[in-house]
Amino acid sequence: MVENSSLGESIGVLHFGLGEIGKALVRGVSCAAQLASVAAVEVRADVVGCTLDEICQAGGPVTIRSTVAEALTGTRAAQVAFHAAGSYLERIEEQITGLLEAGLNVVTTAEELICPQGAAAESAARLGERARANSVTLFPAGVNPGFLMDRLPAYVTSMALAPRAIHVKRLVDLAERRQALRRKMGVGEDLESVNAKLAARRMGHVGLVESVRYVATALGWNIGDVEEALSPVVASATVRRGGETVEPGAVLGLEHRARAVDGSGRSICLELTMRLDTEEALDEISIEAETPLRLRVDGGLNGDRATITSVVNATRFVMDAPPGLQRELPVPLANVY
Repeated sequence: MVENSSLGESIGVLHFGLGEIGKALVRGVSCAAQLASVAAVEVRADVVGCTLDEICQAGGPVTIRSTVAEALTGTRAAQVAFHAAGSYLERIEEQITGLLEAGLNVVTTAEELICPQGAAAESAARLGERARANSVTLFPAGVNPGFLMDRLPAYVTSMALAPRAIHVKRLVDLAERRQALRRKMGVGEDLESVNAKLAARRMGHVGLVESVRYVATALGWNIGDVEEALSPVVASATVRRGGETVEPGAVLGLEHRARAVDGSGRSICLELTMRLDTEEALDEISIEAETPLRLRVDGGLNGDRATITSVVNATRFVMDAPPGLQRELPVPLANVY
């Protein structure tokens, strides 16, 4: 385990991945007095050699490199890596392995890691072993997955007597979200194109099934298979919001649902709708039980900003936690702002 920095000394952060979330993480670190950006890695050749300041308008004169070894050469020591470069473990296992073997604690936004299944579970097991072997910690952070539709409802059930159904509904206003997420949700594309991408699993939210399995595991429910449905939302009239124009017949976003039932009929249902014409975003958790509970966030939690906060605030946790893959959320994370 990497020891805590001394009192008053900021914690060195290596940034891996400088897409929209990665750049926002650099800006997030610049606002945290306890942290400092000291190294950066990006696989896109067009930004390698630039500084964080040039790309992110924050982060100072840190030069972006193409490998972890280059990024760590001749720089102030990094203790934590923020990895924001992909969702699927099979595609990013090598990246995270390299960070762990460099002796860095890693906080990643990789959605599958919240409750990996199949081949992803095998990747997670290998990563956990690599973390333990190098005496560092790996932790998946984020909002969805990572909080709103898995860790939070699982935690809230501790206040419900004999829960028998958990229903989480999330309605996201894409007009208020980043361009990359809109493209991921098919905004403005024709229906045929979006359906083809959905069939090939090249579009849409990653992690809803994993969130269902996380909740089931936390509750000790044996749910078996998870039913999943993903469908486009089609505009019936012209929609102009967030600088976008979507004509009738084109796609406004996606509706995503995942549901599972255990042998005694207890159920978990997660509904996620992201669309450009949402004007009343919300997050809602409903627990059917002998003592039912309902939590609602009017306006919803902005997932982009909250993801940045959750990653940054996981810094102290990964430095203090036992080595290995840690998936349980400490309540609360230590705020480093």
